[in-house]
Amino acid sequence: MLNVGECVIYGSHGLCKVRDILVPAFLEKGKEKQYYMMVSAVDAGSVIYVPVEGAEDKVRDVMSADDAEELICDIEEVDELELPDGKKAEPEIAGIIKRNLADEMMSLVKSLHKIKATREAEGKKFASLNEKYLNMAEKLLYTEMAFSLKTEKDAIKERVKEVLSSLYLETV
Repeated sequence: MLNVGECVIYGSHGLCKVRDILVPAFLEKGKEKQYYMMVSAVDAGSVIYVPVEGAEDKVRDVMSADDAEELICDIEEVDELELPDGKKAEPEIAGIIKRNLADEMMSLVKSLHKIKATREAEGKKFASLNEKYLNMAEKLLYTEMAFSLKTEKDAIKERVKEVLSSLYLETV
């Protein structure tokens, strides 16, 4: 069972803090059960209610500072995804976002950044769908990493972009 004040990752909602454990007023009489009332760090002001029963399958611990640092330092070794072109990639990308596992998210970020760099080098536009998913993946991943490393999300974003830029200068 989670404790009030604890921070966890809740699927595609990302980093959340347990604000309370309660029986919400919106439940029907006779169907009352306990819920975690969580506040999202990714979507400011967003409140999420998660049934206590079964929550352990839907939440995971926030990565450690060491894991976050390692993820940045080892970006070069992170596998790139082989994504199909266009809308065909959407189900695969959406699944990764929904699972929100740090290593998969970094693979997605790395892959989409490479596609973006390649498209720009060819004088082509980066697909708006890919841009949307890149922004989502970065927001979720960098918020978690920033929390773990006790820094700002933008600082993480700059560090990752710096490493990725140096990688793609060599390949593009």
